[in-house]
Amino acid sequence: MSEQQLLSIIVPIDLRDDMVDVLAGCDMVSGFNMSSIAGYSREHSQYDLRELVEGYRALCQFDVIHQQVHQVELLAQLQQAFVSTSIRYWITPIREQGHL
Repeated sequence: MSEQQLLSIIVPIDLRDDMVDVLAGCDMVSGFNMSSIAGYSREHSQYDLRELVEGYRALCQFDVIHQQVHQVELLAQLQQAFVSTSIRYWITPIREQGHL
């Protein structure tokens, strides 16, 4: 069984560059992917006018493969870097990976 896992992090667009800086500075992260996503929610209190009209919020998703033993340290670094905001994340075990 693999000891690697996938950390997926969702941040508002205005925090994209900050997240890139934090992840790039983490020694336990060898790389990551970033993509733009449309976030839908029943809670619209943080939506701006454009987001209210369109019905979704533009967000960025970061995917980071890391060793399970680094999970606590990685999450602690992210929490320390983003103290004033709530960042949604989830962790998924990786059963297999490779190159084709």
